[in-house]
Amino acid sequence: MTSHFLPLRKREEITNRWLFHRLNTLLPTLMKKHGVGMWITIGREYHEDPALLTLFPSAVDSSRRLTILVFTLEGGTLKRSVIHTNPEFEPFYERVWNPAVEDQWECLVRLIKEKDPATIALNTSEGFASCDGLTHTLHSKLADLVPGFTDRFISAEPLLIEWYSTRSQKELTAYPFIAESAREIAESALSRSVIHPGITTTDDVVEWIRQKVLDLGLKTSFYPTVDLQRKGAAMDRIEGEIIRPGDIVHLDFGIEYLGLATDTQQLAYVLYPDEEQPPQGLISAFNKALRMEDIIMDELKPGASGNDVFRRSMARMDEEELNGMIYTHPVGVHCHEAGALIGLYDLQGPVPIKGELQVTDQTLYALEFNCRDYIPEWGQEVPIYLEEPVGVIRGRAEYMAKRQTGFYLI
Repeated sequence: MTSHFLPLRKREEITNRWLFHRLNTLLPTLMKKHGVGMWITIGREYHEDPALLTLFPSAVDSSRRLTILVFTLEGGTLKRSVIHTNPEFEPFYERVWNPAVEDQWECLVRLIKEKDPATIALNTSEGFASCDGLTHTLHSKLADLVPGFTDRFISAEPLLIEWYSTRSQKELTAYPFIAESAREIAESALSRSVIHPGITTTDDVVEWIRQKVLDLGLKTSFYPTVDLQRKGAAMDRIEGEIIRPGDIVHLDFGIEYLGLATDTQQLAYVLYPDEEQPPQGLISAFNKALRMEDIIMDELKPGASGNDVFRRSMARMDEEELNGMIYTHPVGVHCHEAGALIGLYDLQGPVPIKGELQVTDQTLYALEFNCRDYIPEWGQEVPIYLEEPVGVIRGRAEYMAKRQTGFYLI
C-alpha cells in the first residue's frame, strides 16, 4: 500500500491543478448563483479563516501576518486579487498591492470603491463554523473603513457551503482511491495480523491505525475509535478492553489525502476456535443493516432536503420493521463538511437549518447509521454500526469504496 501514495511534490502539483480548475470553473458559477458581486476573505497568521486554507496554493501555508483575497465579478468574468506581496500566490491570484504607496487596508478600500459591487460577501455564519471565519475584530475594522458600503454586506454562507462541498470531476475521479485506501487500512486493522484475541486491546488497535497512517505519510481525519459489542454487556460500545472471541469489533476512522477527508465505520467478528462464521442472529442483523443502507442510498438524491431524505428513509424502514438511526453527513475538505445533514445521532428528526438544505450533485457523503436487532444467541438487542463513503453523482448515490457486506472474520 505504501507505494500507492504519491510523494509530497506530486501531491502538491495535483492539488494545485485542482485549485486552479475550481477557481476558474466552480467559483464564478457559485458567485453568480448566489448573487455575490464581491467576496472578501481575510485571515491573519495563527488564526486562519477555514476558507483561506481551501484557497491557498500549496506553497502558501499561512496568511503571514495578514492576507486578503478579493473576488469580483466584472461583466460575468471573475477577477481574483490578493493583497499580499508573496509571489507564490501567482498565477492563482493577481497581486494588486504596492506597499510603497499604500498599506493593505488602504488597498482593499480602494478596490471596493473602484469596483463598487452591489453585494459584498463576508465569511460570517451562525449555522456553519467553517463559514464563520471572519473575526469580530476584522469585521469591525472593515466596517469602519467603508461605512458607505456596510449595507451591502451579506453572508458568504451559501457560497461557502457549495465551495466546500461541491467536488470537481477531477476530484470525484480520484476520491474512490482515497476512500478505498481508508477501507483497506480498516480491514487490515480488523484482522488477525493486528488483533490477537485475548491479548490485544481496543486501544492497541487504535494505536496501530494511528502509526500505520503516519507511516504512510498521511494523517487521520479525526482520532480513531475502536470499541466492542459483547454478549451480556450492558453497554453498546465498550472501550479499553481486551478483545475476546465472540466480540464484535467496531472501528470508526478516516484519512486525509490530497486535501480530501474520509469517514468510515467497519465491523469484524472474533471467531471462537470451533466457529467458522458468526452466529446466525448476527448475520441476520448485518443483512438488515444492509437493507437499511439500500433504502438510504435510494433516497439520497439531488433536490431533496436532508430532512426529506431522513423522513422518507425512516418511513420505509418502519414499513419493513427495521429499527435504526440515521446520522449521515457530507464529507469533503472537512470530515464533517458543510451541507445538507440527514439526521443527527442525538436528534432523530428534522434538523433545523442544516437539515433544510438540499442535497446537491457532485457531493460526497459519509452514509452513517445503525440498525438494532434482537440476537437470539445473545438474548439481547445489538446495534450494527456502519458508515460508507458515497457520492451523489449524476442524480444518484454511488459507493466510493468496496461496500462491506458482512463481518470481517478474526
